[in-house]
Amino acid sequence: MSILLAKSDPSETLLEHTENCLAVYNSLRERMPFLADVAGEPDFFQYLFYAVALHDFGKAAIGFQKQLTDGKRWGYRHEILSTGFVVTLQLSQEAKQAIALAILTHHKDIETLREKHPCWEENEYGYQEWRKHIAELKPNWHALMEIQEQVPYWCYTAECLWTPVPSTDQLISGYREFLAPYLNDFEDGALRSLHGTYGMLMRGCMIACDHLASAGKNEIQTALDNLEVELRQHVKEKAKEKGRQFHGWEPFQKDSADTTGQLMLSAPTGSGKTEAALLWSDKNQCETLGNRVFYVLPYTASINAMYERLKALVSDDKIGMLHGKANYFVYKDLVDKEYTSQEASAEVRERQNLTKKICRPYKVLTPFQLLKAFFGIRGFEMQMAEMSQGLFIFDEIHAYDPHTTALILTMIKKLREDYDAKFCIMTATMPTFLKQMINDALGQLTPVEMDAPERDRFTRHRVALLDNSIHEAIPLIEERLMQGQQVMVVCNTVNQAQNVFQKLQSVTDNAKLLHTDNAKLLHSRFILRDRERIEQELEDADLLVGTQAVEVSLDIDFDCLFTEPAPIDALIQRFGRINRKGEKGENGICDVHICKKGGENDGFIYSSETVERTLNAFTSDEILHESGIQNLIDQVYCNGYNEKEHEKFNRAKQLFERHLQGIVPFIEDAEGRKEFNELFKSVEVVPECYEEDFSEKIEAREYYEARAYIAQISHNQFARLHKDGQLYEIKRFGRLGQWFIKVRYDETLGLLLNEHSTNIL
Repeated sequence: MSILLAKSDPSETLLEHTENCLAVYNSLRERMPFLADVAGEPDFFQYLFYAVALHDFGKAAIGFQKQLTDGKRWGYRHEILSTGFVVTLQLSQEAKQAIALAILTHHKDIETLREKHPCWEENEYGYQEWRKHIAELKPNWHALMEIQEQVPYWCYTAECLWTPVPSTDQLISGYREFLAPYLNDFEDGALRSLHGTYGMLMRGCMIACDHLASAGKNEIQTALDNLEVELRQHVKEKAKEKGRQFHGWEPFQKDSADTTGQLMLSAPTGSGKTEAALLWSDKNQCETLGNRVFYVLPYTASINAMYERLKALVSDDKIGMLHGKANYFVYKDLVDKEYTSQEASAEVRERQNLTKKICRPYKVLTPFQLLKAFFGIRGFEMQMAEMSQGLFIFDEIHAYDPHTTALILTMIKKLREDYDAKFCIMTATMPTFLKQMINDALGQLTPVEMDAPERDRFTRHRVALLDNSIHEAIPLIEERLMQGQQVMVVCNTVNQAQNVFQKLQSVTDNAKLLHTDNAKLLHSRFILRDRERIEQELEDADLLVGTQAVEVSLDIDFDCLFTEPAPIDALIQRFGRINRKGEKGENGICDVHICKKGGENDGFIYSSETVERTLNAFTSDEILHESGIQNLIDQVYCNGYNEKEHEKFNRAKQLFERHLQGIVPFIEDAEGRKEFNELFKSVEVVPECYEEDFSEKIEAREYYEARAYIAQISHNQFARLHKDGQLYEIKRFGRLGQWFIKVRYDETLGLLLNEHSTNIL
């Protein structure tokens, strides 16, 4: 008898692969049993079993086997043949269709199959092609029959409702019997449960079983079964390192740990919100520990920091990180641990491949990584399955613009209503109007807040309003530097930050107050390598000049702040980098200076009305009590979004809701990737001076090393520079090519968009 192969590199028999897929299936059924409830189909796992058991039987075709052994391309789809084996199922036509579609589309979606392998009876060529390839199963039928006879033994139910197919003559066309009716119903608008959550989970789980087995992972990881104990020990050790004692959970943390269902958590920065949110996730975890936990943050730096923090708690195997540059940061971490470039690249591919699947119970990611599934991009059904009854922790949700906020609120409403997800929304500073919008999307959330006396323990700042601009404040900044203070300066635009930094460097160098190495500039227009280096050097900096890039999650603690005017929530984030531990200044209070005059381009970034209300809300030379911040925020946002912001929010919400109506399982959205990429407001470019370095890395297939030379500019800047001939594209770097920018780049200043490149560093 011939041995039937499923894969050739590494070699794996069809029997082995099927058993490995069923091992993943059994793990999924045992650890995520709630998927049946979410699907709304009590027999969901029974149907999924048959899909997994039969999904690769078409690989017995001699053409497919030769493709594995000889490398000769077969030119047909094995899953089209596999679908014919549902013929002997003793189930309803609806159940057979669900099973057949899961098998038929576990590699390619319906549109791809319709385009390349149509099989209508009246389509003589397509139908004859199917009959021809069905005949390829005959030479290996005896070997396949032995595998077929294993199915009843694999079946976990008392009675197996499938019997081996006796001959190829019995096989049916899954395309004609099941795909065509599904497609017709979709195009006619006659949607059924299979066009909704049920179908999402059938295809998603089928793909998950196949992919995880192929990756050598035959089980679904569970969440920590002793999270509270591990977390308590972790916090104790951290407190001890800082010379403090851990006296037990704070009242708001205990309340979070006792909350079942939705949670709205409000507490100051540094008070222990992360621990409270994790305790909430532990409380809402099911008995089988199968709920996936998603920790959602808006910024790359904050995600990287949280990933490292949680990795120490839950272990490498149980946690993953997803954002646009995640692969690069994982790669650099491995190289730092003395992996070779080749070893690190292989490890990154394996780790991130698993992170994108259902395998890991904890993920730290951006909301865009969640939104991707709602654009019908390949693999979206598996992501939907993973998010079913997911536990979502959203931090800093106030940080998004109205357009992105509309997408997020629409998404979480659908996850709540259709996938029974639960949400913990936590914040240090959130306008009441936004809290109400979240409640409208999710239903009433249980509010948990730190009370006023406890909040005021985190009072750390005195506000000083300056009538002049940030440039006119340079003498005051110089004075603070002369006093030996660590000073942070925040500007609203990159150009402004670069100009201020250069002026301050001139002042401090001339006065010999500061070594250049101790003055740092941080913004979004550095190449990845330099930005990473700068962030690592910030702790010892005497002076930091930056943009919004310094607002969140950088582990820095400066003595004093000078900032351009901005909305109150942005300012509060900037204040959070000053006196973070409450151990600096006089009586634990440090000064934060707000210049009333902003830059000429600030109106493109912030609403002038919101900034004006912010400045009016503050009183100069007054301690900013933590318990009073919420009132100030609500004073500024008393009317919610302004007219322009409200219009952006409503338009995005309406368009996204309409878009979601067209997303159905088994059919990937052809325009989804393009629409998703349009959410991002930046374009990746490589400075011209690094073209040779970048090219060498690409030619050597050191793709992660090549990403170190990428910087970002906005779409508007891209359009302007492209019109001026300052950009050029080289196509050899992949299907989309790579853009290079002909402006000056400086390792200390970043991209200088108004200065032409000299092509040297």
